Amino acid sequence: MFDLKNVLTVTLSLGALGVCDIAAAQESLFARDRNTSVLQRERPEYAPQGVRAGSFIVRPRVDLSLGYTDNTFAIDPDINPQFGEQEDFYFVLRPSVQAESNWNRHSLVTGAYVETYQHVDIDEANALNAGIFADAVIDVSRTTAIELGGAYDKLAESRKVSTADIFDDPVDYKRGEVYAGLRQEFGRIRYRGRLSYADYDYDDAFSLVSNTPVDQDFRDLEETSVLLQAGYAVTRDASVFIRSTFRQRNFPTPTPGGLNRDSEGYSIAAGVDFDVTRLVRGTLALGYLEEEFDDPALETIDGVSLDAGLEWFPTELTTVGLSASREVRASPLIADAAFLTSEVVLGIDHEVARNIILSASAGYALDDYENLDREDERYALQLAGTYLINQILSAKLEYTYEQQESDGTTPGLFAKDYTTNELLLTLTAER
Repeated sequence: MFDLKNVLTVTLSLGALGVCDIAAAQESLFARDRNTSVLQRERPEYAPQGVRAGSFIVRPRVDLSLGYTDNTFAIDPDINPQFGEQEDFYFVLRPSVQAESNWNRHSLVTGAYVETYQHVDIDEANALNAGIFADAVIDVSRTTAIELGGAYDKLAESRKVSTADIFDDPVDYKRGEVYAGLRQEFGRIRYRGRLSYADYDYDDAFSLVSNTPVDQDFRDLEETSVLLQAGYAVTRDASVFIRSTFRQRNFPTPTPGGLNRDSEGYSIAAGVDFDVTRLVRGTLALGYLEEEFDDPALETIDGVSLDAGLEWFPTELTTVGLSASREVRASPLIADAAFLTSEVVLGIDHEVARNIILSASAGYALDDYENLDREDERYALQLAGTYLINQILSAKLEYTYEQQESDGTTPGLFAKDYTTNELLLTLTAER
């Protein structure tokens, strides 16, 4: 295994070297602004202006949604006839505020939100989310910047997560994150480093199946990661890079069966990012990943890593996007520690008029559990229409279909088959 302390030492050393002042090029060779997607396009006549408060622009916003789902607990009736495919209507209220600095140098963005889900018939599906965040950029020089930030959220876990039970309420958890990074560019060379730490604290839950409390402390997680990347601009519109990521996961509480889920992992990838014509831009990184566990009962996860995001611009009014990823994620199951997930999403946005945007996307995901005889396959389809009424009001209608199939011989409640159809109408007021 790699030694994370040595990696941190290298990262801090690179950071110290990077604070030197190097003469800046007149124009960045890494800017990918030749094309503008449909969703990125500026629409001043429909864009909220914000409220000036000193050297900040404050943006208050309220989203009010009416939704419908035909499977509130996200479970197949063949697996659990009592809770499978229960339909319900629900409301979502999400007030939020964001403040952005308007300084000549440096920048600061901070904000907060509260989000409440209220179901009409099934009270067990009600949920409350809330959070705050702050992101800052310190411009050391024209070529060097330090990035700092953090967030704290109180969240309710989605019913679609493959937990090993059906709980009376969505599992609540708290997530805290902080990060520090450095990016530097001089001429044809750019490098960046990022150190981040996240802490997840899960509340206990109550099983509707066994009618007993279920301890969730085994899911509490502390995760530290380091990202290092160096790039070289081959032309004004294309560059190549090498990226390495190192990660250490620590679960303070073993599972009830005594399984130690602590692990260390890394990925190394080579890639290219480009915006070479009026038709296409994107990033593609391909490499190798590995995750090793402290407990000898858990087998190492390894394989190909992938991180890709491509955009095609057949016309100025249409953007087609393709994203794909392959990475290791922490498992919510008590009998395993992590799984390898592969995802691909194809989407299209079309501007019918300046204030009307139609969107569609289709996705596929595969979760492969190395230490369980289990695979979860998911298929998703989403259709959406956005109507920008004026600079303050907008409306959006979304339809989402999702299906998951769990294959394997792991017995009992580990199975998580479901099909959901959801409809959501959202009215947004933003200043």
